[in-house]
Amino acid sequence: MGRPRRNGDAGGPRRMSGWLRKVEAVRRMGWGWGLWRAGYELRRRTGWLKRQFPTPVWSEVSLHSLLRDGVPPEPEAYRAYREQSSGTFLFGLGKLPSREVLERIAGASGVRRAVQVADDFCTGKFLYFSRHVFDLGTPVDWRRNPFLNRRLASDAHWCDWTAFSPEQGDIKDVWEPSRFSCAFWLVRAYAMTGDEKYPQAFWRLFESWCEQNSPNRGPNWRCGQETAFRIMAWCFALWGFWKSPVTTPQRVAAMVAALAVSAARIEPNIDYAVSQKNNHAISEALGLFTVGALFPELRDATRWQRSGRRILEREVLRQTYADGSYVQQSMNYHRVMLHDCLWAWRLAELNGMPLSSDVRARVAAAAEFLFEMLDESSGSVPNYGANDGALVLPLSSGGYRDYRDTIGAAMFIATGKRVLPAGPWDEAILWLCGAGAVENTPAVRHPAARRFDVGGYYTLRTGRTWAMIRCHRYLDRPGHVDMLHLDLWHDGVNVLRDCGTYRYYAPREPGMEKYFKDIAAHNTVQVGEGGPLELVSRFIWLPWPGARCTRHSADSFVGEHDAYARPPWNVMHRRSVDASDPRKWIVTDDLIGGGEQSLILRWHLVDGPHELESTGHRVILRAACGRVRIAIEGPSGTALRVKRGVERDGEIAGWASEYYGERAPAPVLEATCRAVLPTRFVTTIELPDAGEAPA
Repeated sequence: MGRPRRNGDAGGPRRMSGWLRKVEAVRRMGWGWGLWRAGYELRRRTGWLKRQFPTPVWSEVSLHSLLRDGVPPEPEAYRAYREQSSGTFLFGLGKLPSREVLERIAGASGVRRAVQVADDFCTGKFLYFSRHVFDLGTPVDWRRNPFLNRRLASDAHWCDWTAFSPEQGDIKDVWEPSRFSCAFWLVRAYAMTGDEKYPQAFWRLFESWCEQNSPNRGPNWRCGQETAFRIMAWCFALWGFWKSPVTTPQRVAAMVAALAVSAARIEPNIDYAVSQKNNHAISEALGLFTVGALFPELRDATRWQRSGRRILEREVLRQTYADGSYVQQSMNYHRVMLHDCLWAWRLAELNGMPLSSDVRARVAAAAEFLFEMLDESSGSVPNYGANDGALVLPLSSGGYRDYRDTIGAAMFIATGKRVLPAGPWDEAILWLCGAGAVENTPAVRHPAARRFDVGGYYTLRTGRTWAMIRCHRYLDRPGHVDMLHLDLWHDGVNVLRDCGTYRYYAPREPGMEKYFKDIAAHNTVQVGEGGPLELVSRFIWLPWPGARCTRHSADSFVGEHDAYARPPWNVMHRRSVDASDPRKWIVTDDLIGGGEQSLILRWHLVDGPHELESTGHRVILRAACGRVRIAIEGPSGTALRVKRGVERDGEIAGWASEYYGERAPAPVLEATCRAVLPTRFVTTIELPDAGEAPA
């Protein structure tokens, strides 16, 4: 990267005109992508797309018409046929893990948690984004947005629904219960207790959902990925509740018909998911593959299985980089991708058609990547990138931010070894791989300092402290504006943190919606009055910046980015991290350029008591791990301020979001100045001694 030109003070980026935005977006995403999206819009506006998705009522959906010739369509005969001829699932029909094994692995608290969540589902109380609980009534109102206490009553074709409407609010608030994550909790509670109320509750929920959601009508059919997640959950419930007396032949027939209709909803529109260049394509392909592999008696099963597998393998290789990092630059979407891939890996393997060696190697690399991002003390990973609250496979009772169940299962499936100490997170391995898998003695490994150059992730580890740094040249569209962001962890506490996501759509809080994506919500330096990128659509930032790492070791890092190295700023930002003293981390930020600039260095802190010393250059943070002292030296006139929960006069500062749809005040330390470039900030972070008591 060359030295930037000299320039005077600058505000925000020069905004592109509407046509220039479109041209630049198409150039970045690909001209083929642009042509395809234009054609898709033509199909939608002319009604051609809608005609591909008929809207029968459920009584008009005949199982007989969906089955291959020779398969008995009568419910009793069909159920008996499936006993002998079904595809192979994660476990046999009704053959659940034993109560004793589950109690031993999940522990008393894990069992209590699973039963409590399942009991809530039995009474219409739904868990949203692993955080909020809302009572949707009995029968459940599947069209309600409980965050707004508003119901989406229209029965319009899904093609006519928009995902972003102020009247309906965030569509994810309506979709969340229709993913049927409840099925995983209900089956787990059933296996733990044997209580028939859980299959009874599931079938009531399934039937009420069908009553309120005719094929291809209403908001819950709008997204193919949501349909795919529902397919996975319904299959888990069908196998899990197979031996319950309430799983009648009529209900089995209705379920299989609904699964076939769901696959038919995904198939004609999966090219749209592929055009999004994200996890939607993997999930939707998995939905097709699942129905095709598990229900070979369906007339279209072979085509669904083959096309789903082909698209899934192609997209895994495209979306997962060679170093194991993921296209969407998000820890949670990395987990979504892994959940999809682990399900696909096991179903393909169990049904005698294993995924290709290239795909398995890529999934193994993705598992290794997430393992290296693990904070061993807490089980968490950096709250980095887009976080939409998705938890595709809730197969243990750990918290949403605990990634050990996913990492443990992924590493076992990919390598045949348990790399984490035994714990309740092993329940996921039990459900995916069977009781024999959890009998193996763990070969415990520990994350190390690693570099992932393709994705642009670098970790440093020194004793009880570790850091993740982002230094990335974008190969795909940016998610957040976060160049050289640094996450710092000590004794399980995320001392310097990423603020999260909050919401994708907050029509009543547009400033807050943008804040979490932009530079002000990350631990880096802002030049001028705003971030260097422009949000040209809801999920596309332009232009795409570049960065490079020039040094990396277990205790040091140097990297630089060029997001500001163009008019009107012409500034290069270089960040150096020195952790040679494990108790004192030093971060040096060099701003290389010319002229006078306004600068803001931000450090987002774990929430807790804090004080700014009278000298004005050091903050003392009282965290669960002890006292953390953060001092900043900057150019002459640098002022330090701690802001928390600010939302006034157009300013937003000091907010964090651990869970989708929830935000809370959290302190941010800001060092601000106007300085002639080149200039430098030096941040010293003093960490508590090993024996120091928590503050």
